[in-house]
Amino acid sequence: MKFLVISTLSKENAKANEIINRIINQTNDTEIFYTGMYDIGFCIGCTQCWLKTPGVCVKKDDWEILFRKFLESDCIIFLTDTKYGFISYKMKNIVDRLIPLCIPYTKLYKGEARHVSRYKKCWKIGLIYSGGGDKQFLGEWMERFTLNFFSESLGAFNIDENGELFDELDNIQLLPQT
Repeated sequence: MKFLVISTLSKENAKANEIINRIINQTNDTEIFYTGMYDIGFCIGCTQCWLKTPGVCVKKDDWEILFRKFLESDCIIFLTDTKYGFISYKMKNIVDRLIPLCIPYTKLYKGEARHVSRYKKCWKIGLIYSGGGDKQFLGEWMERFTLNFFSESLGAFNIDENGELFDELDNIQLLPQT
């Protein structure tokens, strides 16, 4: 199983480094993507990545590098700080630009209208956050976020309470690789 850690935190953040090192030690194949080392602009909402150039953004920045890494991975860990109880604007930018994982058409799924997945893949996605985020709210948001991409939420974990996350990662390793 290929893991991708997408971090909006500084490379010098000691707690983030502890988490990253533990993830690397618990997994066989992990790549770390520090967003601060790349030029990733904001989504402009033009929907070209949905309609004209599936999966390819009209903005010419480093987004395509991260998007390809996302597609190649099986388990994604978002590592970010929180502002006003929610993920940082840097991570929200990453989440917004994932929209080409789906196509603009919808179908009923579990009684709700959902966009159709562009790819036949189910990612396992977890959130590790620092700061004063509301764990329950962020956990519910992760459930809704992953539902929109036909993926599985690993939950939301405060960086200071990382034991639950590592228990979850241990469980993931027991699953057969797809």
